[in-house]
Amino acid sequence: MREDALAAFDAAVAAVQPQNLIPAQVTVNDGIVCVAGEPLPAVARRRVLFSIGKAAPGLTEAWLRAAPEWATELHVLTPHGVPVPEAAESAATILRGAHPYPDTDGEESTQRLLEIAESLGENDILVVLVSGGGSALMAATERGLSLADLRATTEALLKAGAPISEVNTVRRHLLAAAGGGLGRAAYPAPVRTLILSDVLGDSLPDIASGPTVFSTSTPSDALAVLDRFSIRDTVPEAVVRFLESASELPPDSGAWAKGCSTRVVGNNRTAVKAAAAELRDRGYEIEIVPDDLVGEASDRGRELATTARNAEYCTPTAVVFGGETTVTVRGSGRGGRNQELALAAAMELEGAGNAVVLAAGTDGIDGLSENAGAVVDSNTISRLRQKALDPHAILADNNSGTALEAIGDAIRTGPTGTNVCDVTLVLTAPTNE
Repeated sequence: MREDALAAFDAAVAAVQPQNLIPAQVTVNDGIVCVAGEPLPAVARRRVLFSIGKAAPGLTEAWLRAAPEWATELHVLTPHGVPVPEAAESAATILRGAHPYPDTDGEESTQRLLEIAESLGENDILVVLVSGGGSALMAATERGLSLADLRATTEALLKAGAPISEVNTVRRHLLAAAGGGLGRAAYPAPVRTLILSDVLGDSLPDIASGPTVFSTSTPSDALAVLDRFSIRDTVPEAVVRFLESASELPPDSGAWAKGCSTRVVGNNRTAVKAAAAELRDRGYEIEIVPDDLVGEASDRGRELATTARNAEYCTPTAVVFGGETTVTVRGSGRGGRNQELALAAAMELEGAGNAVVLAAGTDGIDGLSENAGAVVDSNTISRLRQKALDPHAILADNNSGTALEAIGDAIRTGPTGTNVCDVTLVLTAPTNE
């Protein structure tokens, strides 16, 4: 069952690889490049491609395969350590930044992209390929704010357990390229955006904080998020002052957005369906849960394991979830939401028989750890205790990653080249199987 779960996760990641998504969207007919069947505007001067996010190198390579002669300029912004295929590296300028906490490289890279966008005119066109991680990478702040202000605010939101939609409601108003900032900079050039979505429900302003889409959120909404998580007094004073003063400015008219169009090419449900298909082929009865798996990771892990423990199935069964939980950090350990969910599930599964839980991020990264997630079973806790590791203390210290690595239950893929949130699997079978 562990092997089946890992194979299903591999299938989920493969389904949302850029090379499997872009060819269905980008075609060339009689020399004319079409996106989702619509020809790109013919322009007399520059044809510029920006690719931003964890999947940026793969998206660039896939674009080059589909339309190798189209772009006159290519720029790729991706996290440190993410490998770049040779085709993309030779054709594009490679820019770097940090994730999940922004750095000076990301700040400088974003300023460069904004300068290029601002240099475009009505006889140019900008195509933007967006994937998860863009909010952290595009680290150039609005005037009056510093990178330190942005880092401290991001850290406070993440440690408070804020979901990505709330985090990005704040970041949209602090980042120069977010909340349509890149689209505004490129105006009057037409802008076409393809998105590999890492946001549940595919809310366009939330994906990479919406660099080319119009957002209706306001600075007052951002302040409300800080209040909701009781961190207005925790974030830098400069951030609060900036949001308070910005809330008094007239709203963006959005006139620039009329020249922008956006299409989602893959998302979390794409990965979930692929995982389910793999498990079905392996003989499991399948249930795909339509609701996103969200909330406190340890709570969700306990709930899923309790359901599995109490279930009575006549055949092997797999329940497949997509989502993105959160962790309210109280300890000092190393782990991530998926490993925390898995460890909490393992504590409930102890001695439960034939049950396996897998939770992993499709980007191959779980929080600040180097693992994608973990796969646990009814023997996980006994194996931890054999190594003198106390699961309760580990969970309290948010140190699931270290512990699960020690017994071989952590999943390590390295950066996968894609990012569409998380996949969680609960596999059960009759005890006589």
